[in-house]
Amino acid sequence: MPIITVAVPASDRLLCSIGALKTELGIAADNDQFNDWLTSEALSASDRVADACGVAGDDAGDAPATFAEEEAVVTFGRDEARGADALLLPWRFPARVTALSVDGVVQDSALYRADPKSGLVERLSASGRVTNWQGASVAITVKSGWPAAKVPTALQDAVKRLVRLRWEAKDRELAVKAEEDDEVGRTEYWVGGMGAGGSALPADILAALRAGGFADCIR
Repeated sequence: MPIITVAVPASDRLLCSIGALKTELGIAADNDQFNDWLTSEALSASDRVADACGVAGDDAGDAPATFAEEEAVVTFGRDEARGADALLLPWRFPARVTALSVDGVVQDSALYRADPKSGLVERLSASGRVTNWQGASVAITVKSGWPAAKVPTALQDAVKRLVRLRWEAKDRELAVKAEEDDEVGRTEYWVGGMGAGGSALPADILAALRAGGFADCIR
């Protein structure tokens, strides 16, 4: 497995603004009473969404996996590159390659080709043909994720849904899984636990993430 080192961490891992969460929950924009609570819950939800989607984190453990924009260096050892026609970047979507070095020598961008969607990086000869990596040590600098203003709607909605679940549960007894009323019928609550595939996210949130284009990465 390649080694990931986050060179420039995300300045803010939140995938949804506090203002958008207030609108979602019906809280007045100028009501600052819940700001700390919302920020904490939004950060937790953002990290859980990234984890459920299999975003690769820093191998040093210094930077949590995130969909927020940051810069990382992905290093492939000689054994990993030996015999490979293409190197597969760990999932840090979308990963835009900004630099690449082979055995410590920075390469001209004309000598490699990277596909941000598939994560494949190919080595090119001087004539532009795909060639083998030949067991070289390869360090690839990638800029991944999105700035706050461009986070995909599917990710924002997943965070909103998770925060809403916590909001609706904050004033009730968490051990209660369901309530029944003669007039309104039976109400069941999500109280945590595993969703589809062992995920800690509810099945409906996972389904929405898949529908939003994150189907191939969800564990």
